[in-house]
Amino acid sequence: MALETYVRLPGRTPRQAWHWKAWVPGFSQIWNAARLNLSDALDPFERGVITLSMRQGIGLIVLLGLLAGLLPLLSQLWLGLRFGAAVPLASLAVDLADLAHEYGVPALDLASNNTSLLAGSAARLPGWLAASLSSLGLWVNVPLGWLSLWLVYGTAVAGVARLMGAKNQLQTFFAATSLAAVPLVLTGLAPLPLVGPVAVVGGALWAGGVYCLAVRFVTGLDWVRLLLALLLPGVVVVALSLIGVLAVLAGLALA
Repeated sequence: MALETYVRLPGRTPRQAWHWKAWVPGFSQIWNAARLNLSDALDPFERGVITLSMRQGIGLIVLLGLLAGLLPLLSQLWLGLRFGAAVPLASLAVDLADLAHEYGVPALDLASNNTSLLAGSAARLPGWLAASLSSLGLWVNVPLGWLSLWLVYGTAVAGVARLMGAKNQLQTFFAATSLAAVPLVLTGLAPLPLVGPVAVVGGALWAGGVYCLAVRFVTGLDWVRLLLALLLPGVVVVALSLIGVLAVLAGLALA
């Protein structure tokens, strides 16, 4: 029974609200989103009403973010345990060693040796514990990063879309655009050689296509206004970043 088919008593939380279906969309909706069939993913009963909720969107992003972070979690855990240090420090040591080996710059050799010594030095926590905790932290950070990007960028796009005549509600907008997280699962293959970079680029482009179609579905904008709504926030961020860099450089020059 759907949550909307009966009267809710004040102070009562229906049991269905705690069911997993209230937090994650159905598999058919996820599959249709992956196939770029946003109409069936968002309005499977063709009633002109989006059945996906923002709560389900949050649950979907968290679930897929954790799933995408599993393989990187194992890779980072192995790296941290091999060095007996926190994963960021071990990763920095490996990256500097690779750069020093490739370019043969003395400064890079010195930085690589110092970082390796620091990674292998005695710490307050046992090495295996530092590696495990840092790996878990990086794993949890994957869905948190996805949620932050989804909310911040989505708010900007929704605001521009409203200025261009869209009438959709913000919750409906976020519910629809959460389906863009489905193709991002491919980014979890990043640690694999050769396949990883292709999967990351392909997943990002695929997610961009889903996001674009989802925004068009909920806003009803034509393609010109849609592209402006999607690109304008990024252009503003880049412009502000360039202005900030130029201001810092000007300040250093005057000093």
